[in-house]
Amino acid sequence: MNLIKFLVILVIFITLNGYLYIRGWQALPDRVLVHMIYTVIFLVASLSIFIGIFLGEKLPLWLSFVFEQVGGYWMILFVFLLSAVLLGDVLRLLNHLFNFYPSWVILHYPQVKLWYFGLIILLLGVMSVIGFQRFSHPQVVELDVSAGNPSVESSEITILAASDMHLGNVIRRGRLTEWVELINSQQPDIILLAGDIFDHSYRAVETQQMGSELARLKATYGVFAIPGNHDYYAGIDQALDYLERYGITILRDEVVVVGNRIRVIGRDDNTNRNRKPLASLIDPSNSHLPAIVLDHQPHSLNESVENQIALHISGHTHNGQIFPFNRIVSRIYELGYGYRKTGSTHFYVSSGLGLWGAPIRIGTQSEIVKIRFIP
Repeated sequence: MNLIKFLVILVIFITLNGYLYIRGWQALPDRVLVHMIYTVIFLVASLSIFIGIFLGEKLPLWLSFVFEQVGGYWMILFVFLLSAVLLGDVLRLLNHLFNFYPSWVILHYPQVKLWYFGLIILLLGVMSVIGFQRFSHPQVVELDVSAGNPSVESSEITILAASDMHLGNVIRRGRLTEWVELINSQQPDIILLAGDIFDHSYRAVETQQMGSELARLKATYGVFAIPGNHDYYAGIDQALDYLERYGITILRDEVVVVGNRIRVIGRDDNTNRNRKPLASLIDPSNSHLPAIVLDHQPHSLNESVENQIALHISGHTHNGQIFPFNRIVSRIYELGYGYRKTGSTHFYVSSGLGLWGAPIRIGTQSEIVKIRFIP
């Protein structure tokens, strides 16, 4: 079934790219050299994502980086290119029915198509710059959470939660260095990494020696992480072994008591269909301590409510990353982004530090979450 879905998506993607290619061809001047250059650029851009994903591990690292960057940008900009071309065709159809184009548009139609093409490219360039800024300057979201448990020491614990780093060819060591400094500057008592630390290439992380940067993360009670679906793509065992080698404690359907004040319950990713139910991870002997659940994908929120979890942290959605997918995410998931409280359980689904594809956010913002937690 997964193969069938992939093939259907692939056919749709190829068809839509063919449609874009034809419309772009028609908008450009009728010159052989112009069309040759356009064809080469279009083919490289539209095929790069497949080359980067399926052949990236066999290519030199720098070439894999180039294909992933180009392919990632194309996948993001493809959405807006398609929307602009569809708008142009709708206007053309409406004009055919109602004849509302001004005479100067009809007289200079080839030039108008070229101007429209140029305007689209200009707007996409501006959007890319803005989107890169929203990615490269993550905000610190601050949240106050009280578990309301008078039997536990009530002084607050500063939790720093980060998700979806997606380290690899697109998000490289220099970016990770900036993130580590930002996280450490918040002086956290505990750091929680909510999955997708790797993107999909273990080789890219290892070759850039990103582990030495991750080892600089500092917190009073340590750094804890759970796997995400992309960590599985990178090779789950080698990815998690790598993180542990650099001082990060992995919780994979495991529980740890921190400072004799809170329980941190780390769930394996939903990619593992045999992961343990949350109820099986609850130990009655320390149930008086408030529990914090880390679960990469925000699918099992009801389990946290039923088990009276104090705080549930997820990521995965990127808040859609670009408009209008943030609107779609909010309909797919019970909680696609942000804070909510249900019963006695506080929830936060983060948009994440990193992202997938191109380093662009439109209508969303990269973030870390600083939580002042009062047991």
